[in-house]
Amino acid sequence: MKINKQQITERGIAQQSGLETLSSIINYTGEFINWGIALNYITQLNSDTDYATAAANPLTDALIKSPAVVLNQWYRYHTSGSPYTSVSAPLSVGGYFIFNGQKAGGLESYSGMYQKLALTVGKEYQVSIQNSINTNIGTLYIKTYTPSGTDFIETSSSSIMFPISSSDSGIVSSEFTATTANDIIVVYFTTTSTSIVNVSIVDISIQEKQEYLTPIYAEDMWGNAHKVLRVAADQTVSNA
Repeated sequence: MKINKQQITERGIAQQSGLETLSSIINYTGEFINWGIALNYITQLNSDTDYATAAANPLTDALIKSPAVVLNQWYRYHTSGSPYTSVSAPLSVGGYFIFNGQKAGGLESYSGMYQKLALTVGKEYQVSIQNSINTNIGTLYIKTYTPSGTDFIETSSSSIMFPISSSDSGIVSSEFTATTANDIIVVYFTTTSTSIVNVSIVDISIQEKQEYLTPIYAEDMWGNAHKVLRVAADQTVSNA
């Protein structure tokens, strides 16, 4: 009995598994941040927990001293004096999350909001920030942190530079991989302006990255659709 060792028949039918040529499709699904749309949050952020700090590292000081105990709830922090400039914490007003900043006497300021997330360890996520047009100068940072003992370690970082005009991209996205099930996202603002300035965003979204592999199809000379297959260099296509 003759054993057929051919990979693909003359009619293009795979006789072995794994011969399909696959295409990768990336999709982002779900929502993993709570109250990310400023319009829906009305003015609630103005009443959320706010921590004043003058520590050497104001951000991690806030995460340690004013921990995000409640899952998917916003917390705030702001610098309150030397060695930084004192500014107010972020607010939610009129459909915007508003961040304030000033660099007075050479001292920078920091004003931010953070939330403990519910994630799947090892999964990739996309953070998307929808901006609003603003002529002020400054930088909005989007970072993720994971707890490490009594401290926090930065696991990802991206930023948005202001001013932003109508010719700029309205949505800025970045990706991170969840280190723990409860990584923390932090959004904060700082500026080089010697005057008090503010910038605003309208939406913060976190979605899970999913990748799908699908076969590639082509049309033959008779108009029939078929899978695009691959064949090893030392193999013939058919027994014919």
